[in-house]
Amino acid sequence: MIELAWFDALDAERQAAVEDMLALAVEYDAEAGFSTARPSAPGVGSVRHLVVTIAPVGQRGSGALDALPDVPLVAYLRLDLVDGVGDVQLVVRPEFRSHGIATLMAELLAGPDGWSALPGLREVRSWSHGAHPAAERMARRFGARVEHGVFKTLRLLGGSRPYRAERAEVRLDPAPGRPPVLVPGHEDAMAPHELAVLRAASELLSVGGVPGAVRLGVGATVPVTAGLAVEDPRVSRDALRVLLGQGLIEAQARGARVAQLFVDALVDDFVAVSRELGFEHDQSDHLYALAV
Repeated sequence: MIELAWFDALDAERQAAVEDMLALAVEYDAEAGFSTARPSAPGVGSVRHLVVTIAPVGQRGSGALDALPDVPLVAYLRLDLVDGVGDVQLVVRPEFRSHGIATLMAELLAGPDGWSALPGLREVRSWSHGAHPAAERMARRFGARVEHGVFKTLRLLGGSRPYRAERAEVRLDPAPGRPPVLVPGHEDAMAPHELAVLRAASELLSVGGVPGAVRLGVGATVPVTAGLAVEDPRVSRDALRVLLGQGLIEAQARGARVAQLFVDALVDDFVAVSRELGFEHDQSDHLYALAV
């Protein structure tokens, strides 16, 4: 019913078909933030593209599937392969979701035309956004394990939930480049509005005598949201508490009513301090890994 085809590069026709499908998916998933699997983005290691097509209407073996559009492709997978580990981004065309397409893909990928067709591939990994309804079910079915996790946390500011603490003398400098990557690949699992808040953190806040720094930025969102990003989450618990606390004070003084912070779930002190400061869990993003 569906067919898989691997390509080292996409020709103009396939590239256009993938881009059209991704445009639909981006709009459909705007709030959920599922991966858009950008085919033209710079690669990490060697890049492979998997294009998934479906039989014509009338030959799909299901009345429900025959009622869906006659389109050139129904799913796209991008794999970036480095040292035997492939980072995967997968998008299924919105109209074809909840019809077993991803399940069929997983079954075919386990066969001779799937992962084994890529020499040197030992493991595949994929991030799942916390709101994705099928991720955990698919992971259980195909034996994937949770390799890592990131918590999205929010802290209300001002109004009835002000943050109160003694203000220290801080230094604010322009932050170089983008915020550091908390966990490799996690940004691909973030919703566009989450990523915009994170990348707006354009100032670097430091406190004399305290190791590390925190990035800070207050955008024009409603409600006004501040992005906070710790430069090095493995500094001491005391340092994290001071840096994040002063970041909250500064954000609140600038009129922010919400602070967004992504927390590495495997750094215990980072998790503990975020809770102490009143950040509340909003969602969990998981990195799944599967030996092939």
